[in-house]
Amino acid sequence: MDGKIEQTTEMNEQKAKEFEKRVDMLSLNLSLKKNDQFFEENGGYQLLFSTYIKMIENDQDHFFIEAERKEKIIQSLERTKAFYDFKHKEQLQTIFEKMTNDDPTDFMLFPITFLNGISKTKIHICGFTVYKKNEEFIVMKVDKEQKLANKTISYYKIPTIRIKELSQLFFKERSILKVTPYSIFNGLNDISKRSTLKQTSYSIFDGLNYISSDQAISTRTMKEQDIGKCVISEVEDSLKTILFNCQTDIFSLPKDMKITPKWNLKHSETTVEMRKRFVSAMKGENKDWNQHFDYIFDYYLYKKGELIKNSYLETHVLNVVKDLQVQEIYSMDAYIPEMLKNNGRILEANVPLLQLEIGGIDPPGILHTRKISENESLSLRHAQVLNTIKIEMFHERLPLIKIQRAKEITQYIISRLKDKNKEIVSELQRREELEKESQVGKSSNQPLDQFISNVVPKTEDSPKRSINPTFRKVGLCELIDRSKKISYELQNLKDRKSGHREQPRKQSGRCCLL
Repeated sequence: MDGKIEQTTEMNEQKAKEFEKRVDMLSLNLSLKKNDQFFEENGGYQLLFSTYIKMIENDQDHFFIEAERKEKIIQSLERTKAFYDFKHKEQLQTIFEKMTNDDPTDFMLFPITFLNGISKTKIHICGFTVYKKNEEFIVMKVDKEQKLANKTISYYKIPTIRIKELSQLFFKERSILKVTPYSIFNGLNDISKRSTLKQTSYSIFDGLNYISSDQAISTRTMKEQDIGKCVISEVEDSLKTILFNCQTDIFSLPKDMKITPKWNLKHSETTVEMRKRFVSAMKGENKDWNQHFDYIFDYYLYKKGELIKNSYLETHVLNVVKDLQVQEIYSMDAYIPEMLKNNGRILEANVPLLQLEIGGIDPPGILHTRKISENESLSLRHAQVLNTIKIEMFHERLPLIKIQRAKEITQYIISRLKDKNKEIVSELQRREELEKESQVGKSSNQPLDQFISNVVPKTEDSPKRSINPTFRKVGLCELIDRSKKISYELQNLKDRKSGHREQPRKQSGRCCLL
């Protein structure tokens, strides 16, 4: 009996880890979060390539590849996935030896992790694809972020006699624990320099490394990725370039010809369509999991304007910060950690909503980890504006949410944001009242001569000019009225200083000399 319980517990734990890994992969794929779970470790890429395989298998309308080439693409992806279970470099060498010459569907794709920059603390990932072409090995590098050069796509030519070194290089670089700054590039540079073929020099690095053995492919601007998303995006762009190369031989193009790799040359919104097919490939028999994948995917569709036309996000937020704004509300969505905690199971309706900690919202009376009263007014107003933007975005998403529990949590987040804004407004109003009282106090305590100078404007510096007799009469009336007003104000000021209060005197009528 105990054995069955332990077995059931172990299965549940495995399912929980599997669900969490899928949620992490989808969130990274949609640029909703940063790589804070080290996706590249613990089987992340096996899951990614498995999803790509299923996505290609489900392609019935030739969106990705023609029917006659689909099976060969799948075989290459299967080999790529199996690479993570290889025990010896000779296994990889055997694959290289059996590659078909001049076949763009026959490849191996390697996501390579390396340290970059002088700090040697930040990691970056590039996609490297190995082909066999013209009796040489072609190693294509895709680096959309252009961390290493001013070119997105470049490639190395490796003579076939260096197959052993090439296999050893990629086998060694498979482990992130052995990574050293730019080691993969130094290795490729080393073995490609031994080639008897004439190489065209291209500067790849400034600073630590200088690579002079790669050939660049001219590309049009590929959308720059968000920092921290390269763990999936560079692999995705490598696959896109692989499929594009099946339609257009990018290695035979003129050097000055620019290309823009796309998932499909005829479809208008190729990236959005690819994402839809990616999510479909993730789905399985668990209906709750499938609903959660759709829930996460709706964040992406909302960002792209696919769900709401002329949304607040589209009309009020700059394109350059749209990703950041959606990432912000995604990180605040307390339903995401709850779905992970429940192993992807959807809770029944009317489950009590306990006090939840919402990321990005401080407890009552606190802002930016300090008392609200300790924040500068500019900081308060800035927080109020940001909260208002979030409220609008959560409000817009509310009707789109199909999971009742998620809708309740979203409503709770909105109410918390509104409460925080009320606190901010109250503090700003308190400061305005204090400022008004301070101004009144200053005017009542100022000296008589200063008071007179504030009431009567200085005229000695005014330019002299002739005055029409009629206007002179009007000016005289104004002076008489002003003198009466000054006398009255002076008397009141004396009374306030002495503590005596007189009844207001009835002022005489306005002088008129006209």
